[in-house]
Amino acid sequence: MKKTLLALMLGLSLATSVQATTSAEPTQTQVSQAQLERNKANVLAFYEMTFNQHKVQEATDLYIGKEYLQHNPTVADGGQAFVDAFAPFLKEHPQSRAEIKRVMADGDLVMVHVHSKLDDNDRGEAVVDIFRLDNDGKIVEHWDVIQAVPEKTVSGRSMF
Repeated sequence: MKKTLLALMLGLSLATSVQATTSAEPTQTQVSQAQLERNKANVLAFYEMTFNQHKVQEATDLYIGKEYLQHNPTVADGGQAFVDAFAPFLKEHPQSRAEIKRVMADGDLVMVHVHSKLDDNDRGEAVVDIFRLDNDGKIVEHWDVIQAVPEKTVSGRSMF
């Protein structure tokens, strides 16, 4: 996870450097690629800070926009509602961790495929989180799909 985050941040730095040296006026493609990389880096940093470091308020302050629309049926709209939902849960489950297996970006959307576990003994859940980010790289909308990880699958393949 740390290697992925570092690679994304390095990629963003390189993309910015290339953009600055190749043209005084960046093309739309260069800006779009830089925004994609920035958005992925922001979502990864948000996820790490929230679900692994359990710094929900700090992550919300840094990465969630003024408007935050929530599509999870158990969480209300707004950054404070996110904090109110997850801070107590993470305090109750201090060993809880989330391992991002995949990250993808398309336009203003970033999707992560995650293995979320309450502790080392938990099989956990397979989660796909979809975030929409604004032009400033702030998270302003969220969808998720969550599925329990079974003991075994018919195909024999894992959820990841």
